[in-house]
Amino acid sequence: MSRFLFISLSAAFFTLMSCEKCKRCSYTYTETTIIQTPNGEEEQTVEKSGILNDDDGAAFGEECIKRDESFTIEDFYEAAKAESTLDNFDYECVDV
Repeated sequence: MSRFLFISLSAAFFTLMSCEKCKRCSYTYTETTIIQTPNGEEEQTVEKSGILNDDDGAAFGEECIKRDESFTIEDFYEAAKAESTLDNFDYECVDV
């Protein structure tokens, strides 16, 4: 029994220490346009979403790192939010 417990704990330890952790981010914002209709003006609201591109033009929607490193993707999306001229630009990052 102790051999089984030792092997199980060892496997769990090595799995946890060597695994990567990943984070996925995306952004959303709402775009409102005014449309002329026979009855007057109407507002049309469209919610847009997507992922940002990094400096090289590649999609930067997910980042996987080793346990002892830190994520850069959240800082990247936060900087994009700070630079955005949109009032309702928001992003969401989730662990995967």
